[in-house]
Amino acid sequence: MSLIRAACAGMLFLAACASTNKSAVPEPRATAPRVEGVEYGFHPQDPVRVGWGDRGMMAFLELLRGPQGQRIAWRRVGPCCGTGAPTELEVFEVTYDGLAAPVSLYLDPNTAGAVHAPNGFNLQGLASRSQAGQEETPRVIEL
Repeated sequence: MSLIRAACAGMLFLAACASTNKSAVPEPRATAPRVEGVEYGFHPQDPVRVGWGDRGMMAFLELLRGPQGQRIAWRRVGPCCGTGAPTELEVFEVTYDGLAAPVSLYLDPNTAGAVHAPNGFNLQGLASRSQAGQEETPRVIEL
């Protein structure tokens, strides 16, 4: 009888160890060092690291606004500063109403990092998001 208890305890222990999903815990992002004298996003040495490929670049450009919330207009200039390696950057010509001349922004579609607005721009919706209030009683769906 004690052999069965030991076997059951061993199975429970193995099941508990196997059920932890270590891949669900995100790894901390490595932040790239800032380059002195280079403005974030305006130079290939310090690009906006959006990650997620084309989808990440399009999401960033959808959120990007002028200083008073103006929608931007952008044009993809093309790849920059690489030889086809995964670290190749994309250059976008960006303008908004009130900007004297279009500016070039450098985006890194393959490397994720902390994203913020370059000087003279804002990101719509990031600062204004409020946490949704939690319900007092959990919603239960009965099957």
